[in-house]
Amino acid sequence: MKIRVIVLLCLCMLILWGCSPKSDEDLFYEAQKQLNKMESYYAQVEITSIGNKGPQQYIMKQWFKKPDKYKLEILSPENLKGKVTISDGSRAWIYNPEIDQTWMMQSFAHSEEQNMFLGYFLKNCLNSESVEVSSKTMDGEDYLIITTDIPGNHVYYHKELLYIHIDTMKPYSLQVYDVKDQLRIEVKYIEFQYNPSLENTIFTINTNESSNQSFWTK
Repeated sequence: MKIRVIVLLCLCMLILWGCSPKSDEDLFYEAQKQLNKMESYYAQVEITSIGNKGPQQYIMKQWFKKPDKYKLEILSPENLKGKVTISDGSRAWIYNPEIDQTWMMQSFAHSEEQNMFLGYFLKNCLNSESVEVSSKTMDGEDYLIITTDIPGNHVYYHKELLYIHIDTMKPYSLQVYDVKDQLRIEVKYIEFQYNPSLENTIFTINTNESSNQSFWTK
């Protein structure tokens, strides 16, 4: 009889232990495993960029492929619809269909566009000595928050926060803050796909199709 009681008590303890909430560190480990398996992604995002003239909002498609291929395509506002930015991690090519013109950005590092990509956040996470983890409940949904510094001591792009939905382990929001802790960029993920099959041709712009070409450095 005593043995049965002891066994039942042990089972109850195991059940209670198994049902105990996971710590932020446990959730971070699970998120890391998911993100480390990411070779590519596709997302449709709503982006708010906050500058001196106030916030500007965009709807965009994003593509990323390891190690450093990026593509942005603007869906709205209407006057920028179809504008495409493609980068190899160091330079970027920007095509504006309204004027049929392609620009080359010699320095893509620390640009606003680069900070909009989850792939760039993960790169910063790996190279940063300061990564903080916390959790938060919003509107009844639980999120893991990963905070990391942005290298380069840029005034406007100082640190970034990634919100990950705990149940799906998909990104919910990416936020970029300046040195004064003011929000500068927020990326909300409307749709997100892990590891779609992406051909390298997605990340090319045929500049010969443009009637005009000009080059500039940001």
